[in-house]
Amino acid sequence: MNISVDFGITVTDTIRKKGSEIIHKMELSSEEVSHNRVKDLFPDIDFSSNSGFLAVTGGKHLQLGEIIESTPIIHVNEIDAIGEGSMHLSGLSKEQSVIIVSAGSGTACIHAHKGIFTHCSGTGVGGGTVLGLSKLMLGTDNPEEIALLANKGSEGNVDLILEDVVSGPIGQLPSDTTAVNFGKVPKVNDRFAKEDIAAGIVNLVGQTAARIATSVAMIFKADQIVVVGRTPTFIGLRNSLEQAAALTGFTPHFPENGEYASALGALLMAEKNPPN
Repeated sequence: MNISVDFGITVTDTIRKKGSEIIHKMELSSEEVSHNRVKDLFPDIDFSSNSGFLAVTGGKHLQLGEIIESTPIIHVNEIDAIGEGSMHLSGLSKEQSVIIVSAGSGTACIHAHKGIFTHCSGTGVGGGTVLGLSKLMLGTDNPEEIALLANKGSEGNVDLILEDVVSGPIGQLPSDTTAVNFGKVPKVNDRFAKEDIAAGIVNLVGQTAARIATSVAMIFKADQIVVVGRTPTFIGLRNSLEQAAALTGFTPHFPENGEYASALGALLMAEKNPPN
């Protein structure tokens, strides 16, 4: 059986392929990247008699060596894994020039064109930022709790928008465009609702990812932007990203199952270059 693992910073994703069926599982990451860790991830597989391969990417996958018992290990560069998996899930033509936004703990931008994947930009702002700031400001790093709070709040209660700070339009920007994230906070002595703070955090991260992605897309003359990773599962963040991208004429694609694009891409890349 052909299987793959993406050792992410926060979550480890596994893929196994049975015929045309893709089976995905996830669990929180461990600092350990070893053969024992792999066996824990696939407790039902006998690596001494497995007729397929193990594809690995992310984290410290090179520590695993070239074989686990009698099963060959194929190491896949993380940029190639993200690119291949994202393009497969998006259904877009490889002839198109595409910017892939991998929105995980941080955010990476990858240019995809004709099967060639190039890391072209990124930021340390991502899902990990949402969790970190929420723990500091809200006392929780539970993603579901943060999402619930953000969905009930409004970033407009903590952010300054253009009409708050200028007397007229700036270019084609709408008057409700964010001018200063959390800009209202130092100007008033009131306590801010947790819901509004959560919405402000999510908005900050979504806008940052979008503005980096759209800037890179224009530089590379890309036709499309594809967003994968777990961070877009924050509905508020996805909305902020979409709205910020729309300011430059882009409508990002959010392919189904984008949370495991890297693990899937590792498996697909390994299938192209199977072990001898």
